[in-house]
Amino acid sequence: MLPHDRTYVTSLNIGNYFRSTADRRLVFGGPRFAVSNPTSDLRSGEILRRAMTQMFPQLGNTSLAYCWGGMVDMTADRLPYAGEQDGLFYSLGYSGHGTQMSVWMGRVMADLLAEKQTENPWQRASWPALPGYHGKPWFLPLAGLYYKAKDRLS
Repeated sequence: MLPHDRTYVTSLNIGNYFRSTADRRLVFGGPRFAVSNPTSDLRSGEILRRAMTQMFPQLGNTSLAYCWGGMVDMTADRLPYAGEQDGLFYSLGYSGHGTQMSVWMGRVMADLLAEKQTENPWQRASWPALPGYHGKPWFLPLAGLYYKAKDRLS
């Protein structure tokens, strides 16, 4: 369906990412600024379906095989982080746009683990916290509105 088995992402702040699978199906995702639960995940599925059929009208009558949700892994600066600290290797903060980098980041991290490489472009000295954030992500709906407004104004 999509050339070269690549992962694609739109250029919007609240964009979508997608790729085809080996069995020629489409994995289509995007952010939803809400805490994951069965009701919220169903809403997310409908939002994703609308975005998918807007982008790929030929899929308008296609049934969805799966739909799932979860917390958005977003860092304060919206950039992914990967590295090692105290013997623990990590790769996180993809926030949707990082999905294209995830395969490359995996290869870099594998080379770091195997000591084939020492350079890591995603290692950060510090991780800035979101001001006022402790516990439940109360700010998710506000963040969603902010990024939607940015997309509309750009």
